Amino acid sequence: MTPRLHLDKASLRRQLLAERRSLSVVERQQYSQAIEVHLQASSLFQRATTVLSYWPLGAEPDLRSLLLQPKQWALPRCQNQRLYAHCYQFEQPLAKDCAGVLAPLADSLTVSPAEIDLLIVPAVAVDKEGYRLGYGGGYYDRLRADPAWRSIPAIVVAYAAQIMSELPHDPWDIPFSAVCTENGYWLID
Repeated sequence: MTPRLHLDKASLRRQLLAERRSLSVVERQQYSQAIEVHLQASSLFQRATTVLSYWPLGAEPDLRSLLLQPKQWALPRCQNQRLYAHCYQFEQPLAKDCAGVLAPLADSLTVSPAEIDLLIVPAVAVDKEGYRLGYGGGYYDRLRADPAWRSIPAIVVAYAAQIMSELPHDPWDIPFSAVCTENGYWLID
């Protein structure tokens, strides 16, 4: 196997996505449930009243049962290569957005960044400093670079096998406030 630190982002992404897909359905379900338990116990989650989370794509951690918690929920919707927060209530109809992810319908009510207390974001990988490797579209990077979103606490979610000691990152990349895996939750210093 090629040492990961010597791979460029695209090669690293392909390798890690293949590894994630190799997890069994049972493993993914168990890990997702453990991630939910750790998230619910976190102070960032407990204090939040309005949370922007995500609808799982492929083998990402499936946190949909969290959407039943008594909080105001929002899901991202990609429009014109940018993410916008839209209100979401469990079992509300969803449709694929410009990124091919299930999202609230375009005419659903939007939520301003000022109303969001917490972001929960999936990752292809994350390092010990809180830097995230995503799918390469830059959607969450653009969202978090916006001054209105930048100060909102953000937890990156991944399976423990996706935690790296170091990831390549660019000067504009913003580390996350915390990381959560099936093995636990920790704040980034």
